[in-house]
Amino acid sequence: MPNRGQTIGIYLPNGEPRGVRLAGITTRIVQAIQAPKTKLGRLFERPEVNHVALYFLLSPVNNGARPRVYIGQTEDLVTRLKKHNTEKDFWTSVVAVTSKTESFTQVHVRYLEWLSIDRASAAGRFTLENGNAGGKPFIPEALESDVLDAFDTTTTLLSTLGFPVFEPPAGVGEVREPFFCRGKLGEGMGALVEDGFVLYRGSVCRREPIPSASPGVVSAHAELQSSGLLNRHSEDQMILTEDYLCSSPSLAASIVLARNANGWQEWKSENGRTLDEVYRQTSEN
Repeated sequence: MPNRGQTIGIYLPNGEPRGVRLAGITTRIVQAIQAPKTKLGRLFERPEVNHVALYFLLSPVNNGARPRVYIGQTEDLVTRLKKHNTEKDFWTSVVAVTSKTESFTQVHVRYLEWLSIDRASAAGRFTLENGNAGGKPFIPEALESDVLDAFDTTTTLLSTLGFPVFEPPAGVGEVREPFFCRGKLGEGMGALVEDGFVLYRGSVCRREPIPSASPGVVSAHAELQSSGLLNRHSEDQMILTEDYLCSSPSLAASIVLARNANGWQEWKSENGRTLDEVYRQTSEN
């Protein structure tokens, strides 16, 4: 069955587009409230935070490295977020999911927490700060149907707010025309996809960024090494352990070559055509 159109409302209670935001599908009882870490005081003034909640602590999505997420559930969101604010540094935004009718119970949110961790892990778009989902909690069959419906709404609202936690990156795992990036100590393979550029598992990357590399390149390299996605291959090289979605071809080339790079020129097809020639240059009719 094709997806049906949906109407989603986003309300700015303080009139700030980058402040507290309330989102909901007009025909559903599930709602999401999102706030940057710097606006927690404003968030704590909202009545929605007094409800049983599923919540997501999120790092920036477009900072070059894979974004991170922590997923939890609570009956006391204010106390839990105050604790996370002092103990967890990675997150810059929180999204809490509650019921407009206050019908969520601990049974609902415990199952939603388990399901969210499981689906986020399977999607692979965000790095989970939780670890694995653990065992599936018991839930009556009829109640499980309601919770699955709430999860579908949660998925839609999170993506609408800019956090596609449960959506696999478009093109990852698919067979696409491969492109190659070769340089001193680096040999990568990847493909252009709808969400950016996929750097394929097994790509060999220069181990240390060159001195003139930008802070962004150095940071992305360090993040991949610390997360275990880049492992030692030789004294001067690292190898990518799984497919990795980059925000651009240039970021992907920079990871392979450990320097600033124009990915549209560095990535080449098997017959030597650049990514720019294949995808951006058009011949005159």
